[in-house]
Amino acid sequence: MKLKMKKMNLLMSALSVTLLMTSCLGDGNRNYTEKSVVYIDEDPASPIIYGKTLTGRLITSKAMQLMDEGSFKIFTYSWDEEYGTTLIGQTPVDNVVIGDDPVDVDRTVLKMSELPDDDDTDLFLAVDKPYYVNHKTYLGDYWLFQYAYEAGKDDEAEVEFYLVNDPKPGDDEILIEIRLDIDKNAETGASLSSKTDIVAVNMRPLRSYFEGLGQSKRDLKISFQYYQKDRTDPVKLDATCTLTVGEES
Repeated sequence: MKLKMKKMNLLMSALSVTLLMTSCLGDGNRNYTEKSVVYIDEDPASPIIYGKTLTGRLITSKAMQLMDEGSFKIFTYSWDEEYGTTLIGQTPVDNVVIGDDPVDVDRTVLKMSELPDDDDTDLFLAVDKPYYVNHKTYLGDYWLFQYAYEAGKDDEAEVEFYLVNDPKPGDDEILIEIRLDIDKNAETGASLSSKTDIVAVNMRPLRSYFEGLGQSKRDLKISFQYYQKDRTDPVKLDATCTLTVGEES
């Protein structure tokens, strides 16, 4: 089941962005306003807190200095030439103005432990293929997933990722299961509605396992499966993703 377009507005508006860019050719001034998922990072030498957007920009602001390194936020930001830039090393980073209240993106870590009983899992409506896979330097081994589910107004969803089988040193194909757990706070019999959300999963445990074996550089082929409403068996995502581990020999 594909995510319907009306369910994709949250992540797609943040990834492909509501981008309003203008160029004033008369005076050479350039400015932009956009909304994106932003990965919050810290320059260890400064230390300046700055953001890496999914539109490929590096941004910073006074408000961002209070944000937690390693977190993901969704917010609107604006830049104009008069705002200038801040140098991080030799790289100019745009000094932006944040235009709304940042929204936190949930984070989790790939669990290398045994899968819990599948009788306890809640059912997704759909899960989309991950965004920004295999970007260790830019997003710190986080992969972003969009998912849809049904829940009551006050229900809260939590998504976890589990390795299906213990990896062997020579394995190149890895299967990961995505589990949904809905904390049901709504009253019994309350109406349900479709919801869409984003989760960032840290794939570093898998990288650490294989790189700890001291093997040369290679690509792991990773597949994902999840349990979907009205389906008995787990559904596999169409895409197989690559995680590059190890160093050049």
